[in-house]
Amino acid sequence: MTSPARRSRPATEADVARDGHRFSWLKPDRWRAGLRALVLEVDGEVAGVGRIGRNAVHPVRDMVEIEIAEAHRRRGHGTALMRELGRYSKNPLSDKVVPGSERDLFLRSLGAVTYLEVPILRLDVAAERTARWCAAVREGHEGAARVVPWADLPREQLIDALTDRYLWQHASWSPTAPREAIRPVVGEEFAEGAVHEHSWAVVRDGRITALADLYDEPVGPACEGALEAVDAAAQSARADVALCLAAWLEDLRATGVATLDFDNHPTDPHTSPLLATLDCEEVDVVRLVEIPNGITAALRDVP
Repeated sequence: MTSPARRSRPATEADVARDGHRFSWLKPDRWRAGLRALVLEVDGEVAGVGRIGRNAVHPVRDMVEIEIAEAHRRRGHGTALMRELGRYSKNPLSDKVVPGSERDLFLRSLGAVTYLEVPILRLDVAAERTARWCAAVREGHEGAARVVPWADLPREQLIDALTDRYLWQHASWSPTAPREAIRPVVGEEFAEGAVHEHSWAVVRDGRITALADLYDEPVGPACEGALEAVDAAAQSARADVALCLAAWLEDLRATGVATLDFDNHPTDPHTSPLLATLDCEEVDVVRLVEIPNGITAALRDVP
């Protein structure tokens, strides 16, 4: 049997117009500075697409993603496309997978390893125990700190606090670019993307010490968000995160929200222990994986 003719090439606008309905995220090559997009042709047909690009926030790994059409899977095309994409980078590559999924198994076959497993926790906001938990936090609160919605915060102060929080949260497992380089993304864009009327902050001695971000707009019965301290090492960090969470949950309950999913990391030193004291349900798990490339690929292949 004749082997199919396979080749990779940069994606074009014509590819997007013709095959965009088959590969929903297909973009033309260099659609944004530093990002590359390829198509994989098999016997002249576009059988797969892939993209790779520098991560401006987390420069130690490059983002990669591929998709192979169902009819062309399990024939080595994905491996070939991933290797071709790897030629555009000397960094390890990263992706997100659901454990046990086809993507997870495929990337494992390429030597991918998990660098963080993130459980998605869901809380019943309307539960009576949730209400009692919030009341207990308030009863134990000392009056030096106050809780305010983001709408009451000065914009620049909020952006600085979001940036500071992001820096320490990721330092141990996915180091970031310098502060000023990431501020427009993790500060300004995060601030613009949150629902300010239903996101909360703790302010102590004029400084923001904890932040709770609500992602969804408009606010519906099922919401998603995240929270943590701005300075992980502050003596009041755990108490301030608890106070922030209690105010957030009470507000969402009054708004009619039924469930809240936490987009937090198991490495968050204050939020994770606090969530363990609530009746959260694990509803999903996402694995952040690293695919060998550059030095890790070379060392892996040492005989």
